[in-house]
Amino acid sequence: MEEDELKHKAVRSVIALTFRTIFLQLIAAVALFLLQIFLSPSQIGVFFVVTSLFQIFTLFTDVGLGAALVQRHEEIEDKDLRTVFFMQEILVVMAIALGVAVTPLIRAYSHLDAAGITLYYVLLFTLFVSSLKVIPSILMERKLAFEKQIMPQIFESIVYYIIVVYLAAKGFGVASYSWGFFVSALVGLPIYYLLSPWRVGFAFARDRAKHFLSFGVFYQGKSVLSVIKDNLFTVFLSGVVGTSGVGYWGTAQRWAYFPYRFMVDSVTKVTFPAYSRAQHNTDILRAGIERSLFAISVVLFPLYAVMTVNINSLIQLIPKYTKWEPAVISFYFLCAQALIAALTNILVNVLDATGRVKTTLYLMILWIIGTWGLTILLIGRLGFTGIAVAQFLVAITIVLVIYLVKRFVNFDFVGNVLWPLLATALMTAVMVAMAKTLPVSFVSVIATGAVGGIIYLVIIWLLASAKILATARLILRAYHR
Repeated sequence: MEEDELKHKAVRSVIALTFRTIFLQLIAAVALFLLQIFLSPSQIGVFFVVTSLFQIFTLFTDVGLGAALVQRHEEIEDKDLRTVFFMQEILVVMAIALGVAVTPLIRAYSHLDAAGITLYYVLLFTLFVSSLKVIPSILMERKLAFEKQIMPQIFESIVYYIIVVYLAAKGFGVASYSWGFFVSALVGLPIYYLLSPWRVGFAFARDRAKHFLSFGVFYQGKSVLSVIKDNLFTVFLSGVVGTSGVGYWGTAQRWAYFPYRFMVDSVTKVTFPAYSRAQHNTDILRAGIERSLFAISVVLFPLYAVMTVNINSLIQLIPKYTKWEPAVISFYFLCAQALIAALTNILVNVLDATGRVKTTLYLMILWIIGTWGLTILLIGRLGFTGIAVAQFLVAITIVLVIYLVKRFVNFDFVGNVLWPLLATALMTAVMVAMAKTLPVSFVSVIATGAVGGIIYLVIIWLLASAKILATARLILRAYHR
């Protein structure tokens, strides 16, 4: 793929994924808002625990084989696809069998009731259904055809949220999630094969399998550690702070990560295959890193400022939301952690795309030790709030990631985050003053956010108009082409 074509496809893909993410996150935000009214913290905590268990078993179904296909520079053949599919299906069956076998242990440790176990079994079933979607999705991803890839994802999500919210409103409790996952997993499957046809088949080419595993094991090794750091961590917490504590912390984290999902997931998903194609050209890598850091900073810094300033007022104003007040302090720390993680994620993606998966593996080990160690230390003193504090402290290790990437790409980190940070600091000072002066009402919340937004736009334009215009021209050229 030529440099110009790669750049334009990457830009179009980022925009497509960003709009998809914005659309889905808006739906998810509305759904979460309603579910927090219809369900108790304990019921939502059960959802967090069971979905974390699901992510643990998902690890055993891939071992990085999909990422190895995406990262491969040469053209892939049908026997490559069939070899990966064959190995993956074996792993899926083994993971489901293991999941069923350990059910008694899970029920005893996390104190899950019948509804929680049913949800657990439904998610094991969707593990098999999801494995059938992998090859068509990879084929689209290799071509950076994310405009197509987002269609089944959008459809599945809409079906899922409609079912879950409707049933929760009718009093189905945790069972609402079970029906939502079951139906949405099935309805999306045929769409993948319509958009990216592939004749299902099995093969096993030993040389190809060895090649994919040589990359995939290290790549998935990082994912294994990530799941230990996050998902196994959630399961562990269920036995320490209970499903209610997990519900408070998980809900704060879910809200804190909404802006993150709006943009970072889209940028990361595109930059991995894009950086992989350009891994030997440091000029393209440097430009891509700097554009990504600047774009994320410009968008996310002010969004997090508005959220943190207005969260207390919103909890007081929204009926039946005062039950979530214990999670506010966790929300502050998690917003800061998510913002740092957004920048870190771009840099970790560069390490992966350039083949430095061992480095990211060591980073994950460091983050696991830090997250688990600090949480165990702080949770006894701060309760479930200690979880968020520990995550924030671990996020500060971004300085190490910057150093590691700078060893082979001389990019400018400070220059691409400084102006958005300064503009955000000024708008935050004004918003805090308004929030303390005005009476609490929806009008004052809207006015505070609007005034802060205007101040930010004016300041960021004065400080970084050249970069903003350059990014806009790149987007326009990509779509004009």
